[in-house]
Amino acid sequence: MDTNNDFIIVGGGQAGLVVAARLTEDPNTSVLVLEAGDDHTTDPRIRTPALWPSLLGKEDFDWDYRSVPQKGLDNKVIPLSQGRLLGGSSAINGQAFVANSKSSIDAWAEFGNPGWDWKTLAPYYKKFHTLSRPSAAACDHLRLGYIDDAIRATDGPVQASFPEEINDPLPTAWVDTLATLGYPASGDPFSGKLTGGYINAMSIDPASSTRSDSATAYLEPAKSRPNLHVVTGAMAQKIIFNNDGGNPKAVGVQFQKEGHIKVAKATKEVILAAGAFGTPKLLELSGVGSRDLLGKFGIPLVVNNPNVGENLQDHLNVGVSFEVADGVKTMDGLSRQQPEAIAAAMEEYMAKKTGPFAVGGNFAGGMLPVMDFVKESNGQQTLKDVLEAATQEATQDAFSPFHTSFVHSLLAQPDEAAGNFFTYAACGNFIPEGAGADIVHKASNDGNFFTICVALLFPLSRGSSHITSPDPADKPAIDPRYLEHPLDIEVLARLFRYIDTIAHSEPLSHYLKPEGRRSRGAPGDLSDLAQAKEYVKKAALTCWHPTSTCAMLPLERGGVVNPELCVYGVDNLRVVDSSIMPITTRGNPLTTVYAVAERAADLIKRTHTIDV
Repeated sequence: MDTNNDFIIVGGGQAGLVVAARLTEDPNTSVLVLEAGDDHTTDPRIRTPALWPSLLGKEDFDWDYRSVPQKGLDNKVIPLSQGRLLGGSSAINGQAFVANSKSSIDAWAEFGNPGWDWKTLAPYYKKFHTLSRPSAAACDHLRLGYIDDAIRATDGPVQASFPEEINDPLPTAWVDTLATLGYPASGDPFSGKLTGGYINAMSIDPASSTRSDSATAYLEPAKSRPNLHVVTGAMAQKIIFNNDGGNPKAVGVQFQKEGHIKVAKATKEVILAAGAFGTPKLLELSGVGSRDLLGKFGIPLVVNNPNVGENLQDHLNVGVSFEVADGVKTMDGLSRQQPEAIAAAMEEYMAKKTGPFAVGGNFAGGMLPVMDFVKESNGQQTLKDVLEAATQEATQDAFSPFHTSFVHSLLAQPDEAAGNFFTYAACGNFIPEGAGADIVHKASNDGNFFTICVALLFPLSRGSSHITSPDPADKPAIDPRYLEHPLDIEVLARLFRYIDTIAHSEPLSHYLKPEGRRSRGAPGDLSDLAQAKEYVKKAALTCWHPTSTCAMLPLERGGVVNPELCVYGVDNLRVVDSSIMPITTRGNPLTTVYAVAERAADLIKRTHTIDV
């Protein structure tokens, strides 16, 4: 390994590998990637789509973070999985491939980030992936007529696809039910304007029925380049700065490898791609953060920026499982790890690359507003009353008015989504809290179930992630502050209530057992708002979508990086990962992280006149 490179990228996860692959397209540009985890690219648990729950909480694959006790969730501690391996979270997630919305990306620009709007970012969404249709029969069965060939990506490295499904009635019933309720898919998701029920794609290569992640899509084609060096098992400890005049300049990274402390030098830039928890941690360990916090741990101050590690946002979801009618097939046997069910599914997958093992976490979902606010005759008054009663900000800072204005505006619009509904054909374990595979594996001893969940897309509750000591081996204190903003529980509880409407509507209700069992702890009356609020606090779980801890915002509004993704107050230091998003995404951050990383690579090339 050459310890002198043009660029050092800390984090060989989703974003880091994109940037590394793009920069090394120029044979004269050298890049060193430092990844704390290992290379599990060929592990069948990674490659087999349905095995993703078995990866969560396992130290070989997952940082396995935990939140501090959450006041808004009756002091529950929430498991927070993040990938600790080449490919990062793109290698361990449930593979749902969900587009962001135009309105939420345009808000980035409106918050003070010129050049970060939908018009600018849309080509990068298209650049990073290829979306493949299944057979004509499957397209018809899954209601994929919403795909617009003028928008569809056709030549990007990440592979996205749909299941080759023509028999399972549940996905079709889900989409048709939401259409009956007035919310068919309104258009192609990558138009930025989707609302309604639809079958979403998954990051699965249709040719091999295996996971497509940043390691297979970006690193694999690039790893033989002599100008790309990837070091695994390398725990970054701090950024090395040169303080000789002007702003401190990032010139290298100190890291630990096999018990030895090493230093790698960067002649052009250090790029942090360690994720929403890892990136602010490394900044603070390196002296970039709150003067008071760093002083407490005896860390020499390089730049005083108390915004580092603040503004943490995450998607919280809550769900309920319904017993299905007799004869309706589900995946409960697999979720209970019944040997005969596992053997049958594995045999089908090995022989034909089809069946339950070829499918990721969920693919039947929907983007919907709060019906109480947009469908009811007194909806606007209800919304006004709710907003007036939920005026107290949980986080008082300069960004709050901008964030609040965006969310309030969105809630009033029938063609903007406040909730991401998603489903899976097995019983869910919501009370007590579950972690990883426990969410389904410990759910039910018998019976077959269909689960409907909903995630709060744009929470106003914002938290933090900060170091707990000067030791790089210690995990940060993560406090998402779930549901501490009073508006969040009002919105999530109302979204949850709509599950009852969906479940009692045809054609989906035809497949659910009348007066059938439900998952343990579900409210007796799902339509009762008071019961819904109590249940939400007990049963809510994370979607594992943390963002925004090093926000791209003006410094005076809470920013850590500028619109070039450069860290304020220092030179030659950039951040490229989910932490730069000023607000969380509409749905899974996966597609937006890829798009941000692709655009970041172009910004870096422009800065350093790298012509490829």
